[in-house]
Amino acid sequence: MRENLRQMVLVSGRLEGRDLGSAAAEITTKLQGLKLPLGYTWEVGGQYLSQRQAFRELLEVLAIASALVFVILVVHFRGFGPPVLILGAAPLSLAGALIALVLTGTELNVSSAMGLVLLVGLVVKNGIVLLDYAERERERGISAAEAVFDAARIRLRPILMTTLCTLFGLVPLALGIGAGAELQRPLALAVIGGLSLSTLITVYLIPSLYAGLYRSN
Repeated sequence: MRENLRQMVLVSGRLEGRDLGSAAAEITTKLQGLKLPLGYTWEVGGQYLSQRQAFRELLEVLAIASALVFVILVVHFRGFGPPVLILGAAPLSLAGALIALVLTGTELNVSSAMGLVLLVGLVVKNGIVLLDYAERERERGISAAEAVFDAARIRLRPILMTTLCTLFGLVPLALGIGAGAELQRPLALAVIGGLSLSTLITVYLIPSLYAGLYRSN
């Protein structure tokens, strides 16, 4: 067999009872101590190489999506304060997604990574619903603290309604119900965990940060 004009011997194996990442790391550690004749090399490929490439591409997609969302928010709010606060909830929502994966014993794979990218848009949606109302109240001459308090009180219902609709829609996938649902279960769990935590952050933390940011107004 040849690959890239080089002779190659393919050694394959099947995993049972453990994840691909830890198995590949253990194989790499053991192979590093292996002395090969001159001109011979080894490399770990197959599904592990495909997975690493997929993760790199998803990270690029996440960075591009975050940048585009930030630009749209800056144009919408005509400033940098609210967009920074809204996107600041995204890393914390990622923590919620990882906690959900750990609690359910689910691996961080390509499907769950896609859920992390999806969280960027879902988290931003709640922040826009809240701070857009607060900005309009400030334009009427109301102080920032009062404006964001009214926004949190009035916008709580639509935030909870849209969030709960999303969460309930993902429950069948999270439970693995339906044909092919098991493949998308990590995505659903990541979104459920991240969106649940980000909703609490949007309702409680972002208003406090907003009031502190515009304390003098």
